[in-house]
This record gives sequence, structure tokens and C-alpha cells, in this order.
Amino acid sequence: MPRFLTPDEVSLIHRLLPETTELSERLLKDLALAQVEDVEVVGFGGVVFLSSTTQVFGSDIATAMLADADGVPVRVTLCLDNHDQLFELELCKVDFSPIIGVDLRRLSASTDTC
Repeated sequence: MPRFLTPDEVSLIHRLLPETTELSERLLKDLALAQVEDVEVVGFGGVVFLSSTTQVFGSDIATAMLADADGVPVRVTLCLDNHDQLFELELCKVDFSPIIGVDLRRLSASTDTC
């Protein structure tokens, strides 16, 4: 079911993207209106961004690490589509076990912009 991003998701995306590029500025500006759907697959979570155009995966734009409630690392990846629009915010446990509960406010310092 479509929904808007939560405040924690918006904050996480702001921390993932540097505000120093034109692309990042454009993506961050549009977050308040972004509609998403939850992705729930064993070991994976996150949201897919909805668009009026056909979306195809383009590239990863940023990655970071969080920890799940059980301490297992969770890789966070922000992806763009083939039109440089937000495509997906993906969370994946490194051991592919089910995600229990990730605190999106606890992003590690090792954030990489791709």
C-alpha cells in the first residue's frame, strides 16, 4: 500500500546523500512528496519509490551500515533508477536472517557515496 516516507526514513536519506551535488539537492528536495511501498522479504527490508514512469534499476548512490536489534550488521543501500530518480532504499542483513528491528537513527560513520 502506498505511503509517504517516515521521518526516520527521510532523516536516513538526508544522512546518506551529500548535499553538495546538484543531483543530491534535487533528490532531497523531492523527499517530502515521495510515495513508497514497503519491501519485506526474509533478510531484506526497505521501501521502493513509486513513479509515474516505468522504473528500472540504475545504480547504487550511497551505502552505509546499521545494526539490527540482534547486533547483526545491516547494509543500507540507496538506489537510483535509470532516470536518476530514487528507486529503492534497501536494508539487507549480512547473514540474510530476518530483520528484527533496525533503528534508522543510528547510522554508522562509514557512509559511502557511490
